[in-house]
Amino acid sequence: MSFKSALDFHNRTLDKLVTQIDQQKDLLSIVKSVLPENLAAHTLHCVIHDTTLLIYTDAAVWSSQLRFYQTAILETVARHVQQSVQRVQVRLFRSS
Repeated sequence: MSFKSALDFHNRTLDKLVTQIDQQKDLLSIVKSVLPENLAAHTLHCVIHDTTLLIYTDAAVWSSQLRFYQTAILETVARHVQQSVQRVQVRLFRSS
């Protein structure tokens, strides 16, 4: 009898989570495409919650810079996602 890892079993919950992660990675790429390279490097995560695009960065200085690009980000995201996004909220992401 051979041992099967957990990943060998079909799991709809895991599939759904992997799909959500892939969508968030795609969204992050879309957002980064609008930004200058130095600012994109500090844009860590993106997720849409209701009609708000949450963008996570690693420092307050980058957070304030991201706010200057809100209009361009919203326009670009609107062209690529079906979900309605009406505002951008920038948050700090602190790794432990």
